[in-house]
Amino acid sequence: MELYFKIQDYISLLIQNFSNVKLNTVIIFCITILFILLSKFRHGRILSSISILFSFFPVLIHELGHALSARLVGGHVDNIHMVLTQREQVSTERQGYAETRANSNFKFIIITFCGYIAPPIMLFLGVYLAYKEKTFIYLFICIGLLIFYFAVTKQKWIPIILLIAVSYSCYNIIIQQDTFITNSISFIYNVLLGLLLGEIIQSIIITTKITFNKKGSEWDGTAMKNLTLIPVFFWWLLWTTISCVSIYKVLNMLFS
Repeated sequence: MELYFKIQDYISLLIQNFSNVKLNTVIIFCITILFILLSKFRHGRILSSISILFSFFPVLIHELGHALSARLVGGHVDNIHMVLTQREQVSTERQGYAETRANSNFKFIIITFCGYIAPPIMLFLGVYLAYKEKTFIYLFICIGLLIFYFAVTKQKWIPIILLIAVSYSCYNIIIQQDTFITNSISFIYNVLLGLLLGEIIQSIIITTKITFNKKGSEWDGTAMKNLTLIPVFFWWLLWTTISCVSIYKVLNMLFS
């Protein structure tokens, strides 16, 4: 019984500290601008490495959108692979990919569709829950996604490092009550939101160029056209609308 109450106290302390995260528009917008600039000028080795680091979280969210939706519709996830070198990104023309399987076109439509809506949803949730002072929910969602990522990826070393970092942070918050770690979580939270916002804006720009370029590259919009016979323009418009609505609502909360 004593252990039960102690665990309850630990959870309460964790929720209390995770609920203290405040939105910082300066950090969010600075990271957003930096993300877009790095994406534009990432041809050098150093800038390319920094850009890959900045892109990791939003790209992972995109791929988790595919993977989670595959599981939800009864499909299979064989792997989530993050492309971490410039050479591999050039050769594969990807920053990451989810290897999924399903037994019907309808399931593949859902799996493909959910990739581009995952970052806007995560951005909106992150700002909304901070606005409502319930950021602990968002952070627990991120931990849950990290555990799911560990379960399905073949690059086990990446989620292991991240889980160790999260566990260390939780230990310092609960046991050591380290104010530096608590303040760092607030900073990281805003950084992640900035990365998501930057990725969404960047995706709108890139998909717009691809959609209206007659020699456009293969992307999720092309896959949706092949699956549904509905023109790429429709899927671009739908994804762009969802992204713009998310940005609009986020800006309203940030400046309210």
